[in-house]
Amino acid sequence: METIKIQINHKQPLTLNILATILYDEIGEEYDLSLEEIEEYFTFLSSILLPNETFITVLEFNIPELVTRETSLKSIIFSFLQSVENLEGIISITKVNDTILQEKAFEFYKIIIDLEMDMRNVLTYIITYSNKTINEELFKNFGIDKSEKLEYSHMKEQYENGFFYIYFNHYASFTQAQKLKADKIAEFLQEPGMSSFERLKNRLNDRGLKEDRHIDFIASIKTKLRPLEKIRNSIMHIRNISDTTVRNFEMAVEDNGVNKGIKTLISDFWNNENEILKQKTFMKLAEIEIRNVFKEIDEN
Repeated sequence: METIKIQINHKQPLTLNILATILYDEIGEEYDLSLEEIEEYFTFLSSILLPNETFITVLEFNIPELVTRETSLKSIIFSFLQSVENLEGIISITKVNDTILQEKAFEFYKIIIDLEMDMRNVLTYIITYSNKTINEELFKNFGIDKSEKLEYSHMKEQYENGFFYIYFNHYASFTQAQKLKADKIAEFLQEPGMSSFERLKNRLNDRGLKEDRHIDFIASIKTKLRPLEKIRNSIMHIRNISDTTVRNFEMAVEDNGVNKGIKTLISDFWNNENEILKQKTFMKLAEIEIRNVFKEIDEN
């Protein structure tokens, strides 16, 4: 059974019979329901007279699983609300809760959470690869505003990722560092050891990422983030999700012909990194193992 809660602003009292009759006209004959049975679907939660002499009524109605397709049930609900809206004295109707929407949102929520974690995983690696720390300076370098105050002691204690504290649309902002103002350049010039133009140049270049392939990856996900963000915002604010929004989301997540989805882009990134660095990684691990063997020999 699906539950819908609505708030109605109206000029004259609403009765159970009026609302039940509207829904009966929509589904009564088709599903062999009596008016009395349909009246049981409705629960009036409150009705309050406002200072402007209009009413706010909050009511809940529960519709059993009369149809198998979600779109059919949704169409019944919207048809009912449109009919109520056409009643004399109705000022506005707002749907404040909807279990059909909740169920759909939960489906997308799991996908969004997994994708966000995977993207943060890649970005954390890229930032660490470039010998940088996820902190205030990093976000300032790339012109990124935080969503809330960043408590580094709390992050460390909870093993949290600093990317949890930036906005979703900023995940693709690490392709190029912001241009520096004159006072910041002057600050760099006063740093100990800043004795040549070459050192200053290296200091400025060090503000950005080191590897072109990492910059290319971040650029490749930029157009994919907007459809993800639209679904994400709809879920978090409990908004209706249009068919177009769903299609754009699916095209951003999954492969679409020659256009790779974000899942494949992330998978390709890790495969590429492993391929490029496997030889160096193997040699370093072998070197460490050999040193450990000789250390054990010396100790014995």
